[in-house]
Amino acid sequence: MFAKGDFVVFETAGVCRVTDVNTVDFHGVDRSRRFYFLEPVKIKGNRLYIPVESHARRMRELVSREEADTLLKKAKEIRPLPIPDYKERERTYKEALKSCDCREWMKLLCTLWKKKQELALGRKKLPALEGRYLKLAEECLVTELALVLGLEEEKVMKLLQDKTAGEA
Repeated sequence: MFAKGDFVVFETAGVCRVTDVNTVDFHGVDRSRRFYFLEPVKIKGNRLYIPVESHARRMRELVSREEADTLLKKAKEIRPLPIPDYKERERTYKEALKSCDCREWMKLLCTLWKKKQELALGRKKLPALEGRYLKLAEECLVTELALVLGLEEEKVMKLLQDKTAGEA
């Protein structure tokens, strides 16, 4: 169970701070049901209410410093996501984000950084769909690693890009 003040990762909202664990006074909601009140770090002014009893699939604690270091050390080994066809790309991107798994986020970043580089060679921009998922994946992964490693987000982004340069 998480406590007030904890940082957690919640699906596509990324890193959030638990601001309270309490009941809510919403029409149609059982007043004895407890919720996590989450505030996403990257989406100011937003609040999420997640039922305590059903958070396990959608929420996790931040990775440890050791896990973050290992992820960075093994970043070169991470390969892009397999995308069976053009029509399946959004489903694949969404599944990677919703996994709450840093390795899946890295795969998504590698996929989209590579695509962005390829398009740039032809002086084309990344399509809006891919741009949106790239931004979300960067925010999720970079914010978490920066918090865990005690580094600025820009430094973490550069580290990720440098370490995945063989694939990105």
